[in-house]
Formats: sequence, structure tokens, C-alpha cells
Amino acid sequence: MRVLIAAIALIVSPMASPAFAQAADIPRTTDGKPDFHGYWFSGFLTPMERPDKIATLAVGPEDEARIIALTKEELKESEVYDPEFDTTATANVLLEMNGEKRSSLIVEPADGKLPLTALAQAALKQDEEGFDNPEDRPSAERCMDSLVNAPLAASWLLIPIQLMLTPDALVMRIEDLDPVRIVSLSDAPRPDALRTRGGQSRGRWEGDTLVVETDSFAIRSRQGLTWSGGAFITADSKVIERFSLLGTDALLYQFTVEDPSLYARPWRAEYVLTRIARPVYEYACHEGNHALIHILTAARLGKREEAAD
Repeated sequence: MRVLIAAIALIVSPMASPAFAQAADIPRTTDGKPDFHGYWFSGFLTPMERPDKIATLAVGPEDEARIIALTKEELKESEVYDPEFDTTATANVLLEMNGEKRSSLIVEPADGKLPLTALAQAALKQDEEGFDNPEDRPSAERCMDSLVNAPLAASWLLIPIQLMLTPDALVMRIEDLDPVRIVSLSDAPRPDALRTRGGQSRGRWEGDTLVVETDSFAIRSRQGLTWSGGAFITADSKVIERFSLLGTDALLYQFTVEDPSLYARPWRAEYVLTRIARPVYEYACHEGNHALIHILTAARLGKREEAAD
């Protein structure tokens, strides 16, 4: 985890989203809204940030092969190979949008990099502590967060997201960690004191696009920030998501993150989810959560060896 980052006063404005052509024959609910019901999957290897030495958002075959190889190399967790758990074999393609292969999910800033403040860059270098303390381990590692918290995490693994839409709420359920997020389409904002790990999400319709704003995050770590969907989030963060059907089986997902303490300016990312038939199953995160025990044990043994030397 990271250290606490103090807020920096900075005025920012929302970033505009480009228009994408939406099919006229998209499925609709009985009240005429776009019908998001179903199971959706990302399934590509495009990283959040553009790799170094890749100059453009859209890439050709040569750069595509380089990005895929680089991403697979970074996904390798150890030199011990387990053929029954090969995370590098589940996806072999980059995100494709408008007929182009994408080198990053970030589209603004144009360089495809997180616009970290100098304070954030300094803080992120201090990431080596807390391996022997369960309270300092990432909350997702302790099965306390969710991949449907804002912003949604794209995944190369087959982890589908189930969307359920009513006139009053959008419900998101996933097969990993805490399973449900509810976006209110009718309730008034709650008092700021009522914070949750997933924040407070409120949605509104702008034509056929559902816009969701999430704030009031409760950050329980002593460092004061967490990692959610490929973004660093603090208690002062605001995430603006946009859901737009591009057709029967394609859902455009865009999000903007605003947080002056972490980012020099708001930044925006986007990708497309594909509708699939596979349902969401129970994950039962803690039943197989052996990693935390091993991490803490190894860290404590390491400290004993250091003390003995």
C-alpha cells in the first residue's frame, strides 16, 4: 500500500467525452431506457497506462505484439509455473475500438499516462512496508473490496460482470470479492458522514447514456488511499462513469477520475465490454485466501533473518 497523500488545492473541470455512434436498434427496457441487463466481459491485455516507447493510442501489428509480450511478462507472478493457473494464457488480444487496437485504456492525457502529482510520485516510491501486518495489506487482498467499485476494473481473466437495471437503480454483481454495487437513480445524496468503501454512487440519464458519479469513499487504510479499477483513490476522489450501448452486445464504458491530491488534472479511460452467455458464480474469496497467510509468514521470517544477520 501507499503512504498518506495530503490534498493540494487545485481547481479542475470535467473532461468532455467524445461521441460514439450508438445503434438505433439497441435493446430497451419497458420504460424505453437502454437495456443493460445481462453478463458482460472485457477480456483483453491492453494496460491502463501506455507502455514506454509506444507513441500512439492506436497501434499496428508490430507494437501490438510488443505490448502483448510485455503485459504477459508483467503478469508472471513467480518463476514457478503452475499449468492449472496460467493467468497469461487467458487473453491474447488488445482492446479494439473503432477498428483500432489500443495501447492503453487511458485516452486523456494524450500520452496515455496517469498525470500523477509530484507529491503522488514521491509517495508511490514508498511501497515496501506493511508486509508483516494484516491491517496494512491491500483491502482487495483481504477480500474487503470489489472489482465493481468505481471505476470498474477491466480484466484479462474470465470474470464477468452482471448488470441489472430498474427505474430506480443499476445493480452490478461480479464473480470476485464483494459481489454487489448499487447505483441509485432516484435517491438524494446521503450526508457526507455516511461513507463506504465503494463510495456513494448516483446515476442520471443523459439521453441514452447512463452517467454515474461516485464520491464519499471511506478509505480504511492508514496510508489514506487505495487502488480501485486501475486508479488510486482517496477519500476526496470523484469518479464519473458513462455507460452507453453501442449495439445489442457491445457496451461502451468510460470513466473520469478527479482528485487534486493525486493527479495534476482529471484523466479519462475507456473500453468496451462484450455481452456473453456465461453467468456469474459465487466466488467465496476468503475460503481460498491462503496468499495473505503466506505473505505475512514470509515477511516475518525475513525480518527474523535480517535481525540474525
